[in-house]
Parts: sequence; structure tokens; C-alpha cells
Amino acid sequence: MQKRPHGVLSFPPPFKASVNIKAIREDLLAYFRTLKLVRFCSMNQFQAINSFYDFSFQVLRTELIHREHPSSPLRSNTSKTTTEIFLAAVKRGAERRAQLSKHILAEGRLFSTPVASGNGEYLIDISFGSPPQKASVIVDTGSDLIWTQCLPCETCNAAASVIFDPVKSSTYDTVSCASNFCSSLPFQSCTTSCKYDYMYGDGSSTSGALSTETVTVGTGTIPNVAFGCGHTNLGSFAGAAGIVGLGQGPLSLISQASSITSKKFSYCLVPLGSTKTSPMLIGDSAAAGGVAYTALLTNTANPTFYYADLTGISVSGKAVTYPVGTFSIDASGQGGFILDSGTTLTYLETGAFNALVAALKAEVPFPEADGSLYGLDYCFSTAGVANPTYPTMTFHFKGADYELPPENVFVALDTGGSICLAMAASTGFSIMGNIQQQNHLIVHDLVNQRVGFKEANCETI
Repeated sequence: MQKRPHGVLSFPPPFKASVNIKAIREDLLAYFRTLKLVRFCSMNQFQAINSFYDFSFQVLRTELIHREHPSSPLRSNTSKTTTEIFLAAVKRGAERRAQLSKHILAEGRLFSTPVASGNGEYLIDISFGSPPQKASVIVDTGSDLIWTQCLPCETCNAAASVIFDPVKSSTYDTVSCASNFCSSLPFQSCTTSCKYDYMYGDGSSTSGALSTETVTVGTGTIPNVAFGCGHTNLGSFAGAAGIVGLGQGPLSLISQASSITSKKFSYCLVPLGSTKTSPMLIGDSAAAGGVAYTALLTNTANPTFYYADLTGISVSGKAVTYPVGTFSIDASGQGGFILDSGTTLTYLETGAFNALVAALKAEVPFPEADGSLYGLDYCFSTAGVANPTYPTMTFHFKGADYELPPENVFVALDTGGSICLAMAASTGFSIMGNIQQQNHLIVHDLVNQRVGFKEANCETI
């Protein structure tokens, strides 16, 4: 006899005859929502019910839009070359790294999210309400809160998309002060309902009513999503209508989407300058077959971020030697190696970065060039060389190798043969940026607390 999942309501044994499982699941979900059980049951209990009845979770597909893509509301008014797009992204990424550094080195004493509000590189189109009202928002793996500008607006930026109007939605509601969502905020206040105040590392902020709403993301609709209905939004936010957090906290889109799908997401970033968008899948995806996984590490001082155990680096098959413990997380929460979609370059602790550059110089036969004009540390010139070849690189994680072909390591900055390393030095922590993630499927599996990688042609997924 099958055991009933602990701590949930008693239901009849699962049907084994030919039945419409999807319809039954939707009926049960509707019943749970009527009783408000979806909101108050733990997600483990809800997923136990789902597993007990052999229901299939949905897979949601949406598109990540680079801020300079032709369809992006944040794109520059004038056309940019791929080099110009890259250099502007490097500048934003450096600002983002500085804000991350300020937060991480504060050892948890800062009451703000660690990123700058306007330096995200990718957006998604998301809709709030019934009927849906569309917004273009920055996606951020370094924060949790979902928020958008809302009417009535005390202070709103000139966003490209329409400001959300709660009055026009039949599914809008505010969050009570007793809600777990309210207590998950870094700072909140309460009178009759929960109010949020969320500050970003660059001094920008958003505040308003913590609310729930039906949210449409790509091919799926998620009920009862807690989000910030922002009535006072100070800062440019790069012209976006808000931010969607993809971190590990309970307020993130990934955590809240687990009412209809598994707590996993993957994306595949197309190269800079591509006319394609980058696919993002929420839930179990067939595209994740053949992925090599490594365990996510826990950093209690910075629990939102995705840390992985980087155990070594090699260049053209030769190990790079750097100080032991370079990528370890210490007792204060400093150190470690973070995967981040919003930072452009990969930043390595100074000792490891210097050793890596020395290893590259031993393999690269071309004369060095000055990269200071671009803000990059190691460049060389291939001028006059037909079909130059470059060394490969591998990041060795515990249980998984991440192969980096030359196009994920070096960037051509002009037609004259100037080539630069798309990495830089950091202090206090390390980050794998989005240049190194391009044309790789990156899987974040929060169910099994692991992250996975696989080389892919992202333009064809």
C-alpha cells in the first residue's frame, strides 16, 4: 500500500486507469487555491502531492533579451558594433562587481541587495494580472524580489513598457503582515498590509505594496506570485519596468514558480551581437540531457547567490598553479566562485588571475598589446597573422569540467588583430561572467542543489 505524504491532506489512491491527469491536477490546484493551501503549504508538501499523483510539472519557455538586441527597449539610440556592445557591457559589469564586492566584504551587515539597479544585461517580457499587462524587466540571478512599477505612481522612471494598474486586474491582492513572504523581505513595514522597501547597491530603490498576482512568463501562467507593486521607484533602472530576481530565496521567480513546475531553470546565452534571443527554460527540460553537474555550495552570509566548487583551472591541458584555498568560502562568507548572468567578464581572485595570465603568455606566441584603453589586463596582437590559433581553457569543478573554447576566453576588439582576455582580477570573491557562459546550457537545479553545464549552439535551441 502506498504511503500518504506526511503532513498533507488525505486523498484517494492515485488513479491507474486511463484518465485525464492534467484535468485532475488542475481541479486539485483549483481546490487548493480555494482553500489557500497553495499559499500556506510548504513547497515540499505540495510537490509530494504532485509526485504521489504522478502529475507532470510544466516547462515554461521564455526568451532572455540582451539589452542591445533589436527588440530591447533598453537598446542604444544609435547602432553599435559588437566591440562597442562588449566594452559598454564590461563597464557595467565592473560596476556590478564593485557592488557585489561592497556587499560580500560587508559580511552581511548591508541591508541592500548587492547589485546596481541598472546594470543587468538581459531582460524578459513578463505580464502581471488578469487580463495580463506586459512589462519588460531586467533578470537578475543576484537578487530575489520580483517587482514592477505600479499605479498610482508617486515616483516612476520613464520605462518603455506600460505601468501596471492593479485596478484593471481581477486577481490582484495585497499580502498580509503575517505572511511568510512579508517576513522574507530584508526590510518591511506593516499597517493593514505588508509594505516593502528594497535598496540596490548603487543607491537606487523601490518601495510599495507587497502583493500577489497572476504572472505570465513565456508559455506559462503562475498564480499567487508575491511581487513588489512599486509606487516609489528612485533611480533609472536603465529604463526597465522592474526587476525579476532569479536567486535562491523564497521571493524569487524560481522559488514561486515551483507551484506549477519543478524548482529548476536553465538558459543558453547566444553570443554578443547575435540577432537571436537566448532561451530560458523553467522546470525540467529535455535540453538538459547530457549535462555535467557539480554541487551548489551554501554561503549562509550570502544565500541568494549560486556558488560552485571550482577546484582547478587548466590552459591547453596544463594545470594552472595558484594558492590553495583561493576559491574557498571562509567563515565570514567571503571568497567562493559565483555564477552570474549579469556580469560580463569572469573575475578571478588576484592570485589565480595572475597565475592564469602567466600560463596564457606561455602558450600565446603573439606580441603583447596595451589593453588599458579598453580596461582589460591582457591583450595581444595577431596583426598580419593568417588563421591564428589560441589556447583552450578548462574550469575544473568538483565532479564536472567546464570547457572554454577560445571564443569564450578571448574577444577581438578591432579589425587590426587586437585580441584581449575576457577576464579580470578581483578581491574577496570570484565570478564566472556571461562571456564565458555563452553557447553553453547552464542548468540551475535547486531541487537537487546542483548546477550543470553543457556546450550548445544556443541559437538553435
